[in-house]
Amino acid sequence: MNRRRLKEQKRFIFAAIAPSGILLLVFSYFSLGYCIYVSLLKWNMLSSAKYIGMKNYAQLFVNPSFWNSLRVTLVYSLVSVPSCIILGLFVGLILKYAKVWRSFFRVMFFIPVIISMVVASLIWKWIFNPTQGILNYVLVHIGIFGGQELNHWLKWYNDPNGGALAALLVVGIWKRIGYNGVIFLAGLLNIEQQYYEAAEIEGASSFKQFWHITFPLLSPTTFFVLTMEIISALKVSVSPLVLTNGGPVESTNSLVLYIYKEAFENFRMGYASALAVIVFIFILIITVLQMQTTEKKVFYK
Repeated sequence: MNRRRLKEQKRFIFAAIAPSGILLLVFSYFSLGYCIYVSLLKWNMLSSAKYIGMKNYAQLFVNPSFWNSLRVTLVYSLVSVPSCIILGLFVGLILKYAKVWRSFFRVMFFIPVIISMVVASLIWKWIFNPTQGILNYVLVHIGIFGGQELNHWLKWYNDPNGGALAALLVVGIWKRIGYNGVIFLAGLLNIEQQYYEAAEIEGASSFKQFWHITFPLLSPTTFFVLTMEIISALKVSVSPLVLTNGGPVESTNSLVLYIYKEAFENFRMGYASALAVIVFIFILIITVLQMQTTEKKVFYK
């Protein structure tokens, strides 16, 4: 009887995980294997494919556009990841301790999360418009810059010398901090109040309570947010596509956007697949290194 029940349980478990397992197999492992196979071909999706071996990879590493897109992605990540974590933690603290308009803050901070990145990019594209955008209009009328000087310096997404990348960073950070704030809020609510009561008895200031209690006990949450932010930053593509289309002068041409252009604009599917394999390996290495170095510092209760 026990054996029969055990078999039934195994069948039920297999039936329950089979749909997800099939989807994972088809859309992850099979897709990855097929991508590696296509990276060894010269194929424009219109004619027959030709096997060329590792030539796509050799061409990739001598292409200045690849190194430029790698630089753009790294700069974006180095600014975006810490900004999203710090501001997300600040939002989480506001959502927990705000005594007035708490529900209003929760809604306002989470609205950007539920908006699609395409819509968010279009909204900010209008805000950053150098001649008709509301941001430059406000800056002119509050007297920070004169009109001529403003048009010369604040070109935003039309500026290849950092302005366009700064505009992308604003969009990405604005979109992510609400989600991080909710995650940090969950972590903050999970900290037992008795720690703070003991600290108050000992006369610890609010800063010392945060530094010695809140921050260490938030380490699992911070670790999760850090991992997700690194992966998200390295995969940025929608906002540069909508806001700048990788320009001006490829100053916002991220790695994933570079893959998209090579595959669906230049129809170099083999070269784009080689790019995708390199990006996958790059993200995998960074994630593993980050987990090995950061997870050791995570405090588990």
